[in-house]
Amino acid sequence: MNDLTPFLERYALLALEKQQKLLRLSEGQFVELDLDGGVARFGRSLAAPFQVLGTESDNSLTWLWAWAEEHTEMPEQLMRSSREMKAWLEQNGLRELTQPSLDVDLADGTQLSCIAAEVCRASGFYRDPYEGGALFLLLFSDQIDRQPGFTLDELVGSLLDLGSRYPVRHRTAVASYLRSRGRSFEERTDSCRRSWRRGNRSSPSSTRTDRCVRSTGRSSADRE
Repeated sequence: MNDLTPFLERYALLALEKQQKLLRLSEGQFVELDLDGGVARFGRSLAAPFQVLGTESDNSLTWLWAWAEEHTEMPEQLMRSSREMKAWLEQNGLRELTQPSLDVDLADGTQLSCIAAEVCRASGFYRDPYEGGALFLLLFSDQIDRQPGFTLDELVGSLLDLGSRYPVRHRTAVASYLRSRGRSFEERTDSCRRSWRRGNRSSPSSTRTDRCVRSTGRSSADRE
């Protein structure tokens, strides 16, 4: 567990739910970036204002914050969220993560984007791959926000994918998510019980008890 893990447990499922909303709208379309207008376009289905968080290099295995990029064509106004994250990390005693460049073993783009999506109150994040790496964006759109949230199966799948990539505690992550949604959570020694209630009603498919197991596979945040 590193210093980011408690924040990942608190925020990651909320951020991955936003990713599911984005996937429903973008339908796998590639993004086109309007740097002058600060708008990311996914075909005709979605146009969303964006902020640039940073880049991840497949060659050097490092993360570079947008605010630290010396040779960039990105307008300064598109880097506000990366500076907001720098200030947040400093305030939370994580100054080692405010260096311009980070080894991805310390913090990678998906971890930082999951946390930034909540800290910066974004509608989601997007990983835009290019040869040798990827650009990470935060998106802001009421159209994304209005999409339905997780189904129970999507929640469980995202939880298991998250746990396969990062040393998060399943129960802590799902408890944080459910409580943020105003839903009940009960722990037992041999299982995680998730009660999926809307108001005072609960359908047979909306309450399920699942054993806490570890799964392998890619994170849903990487399935753009």
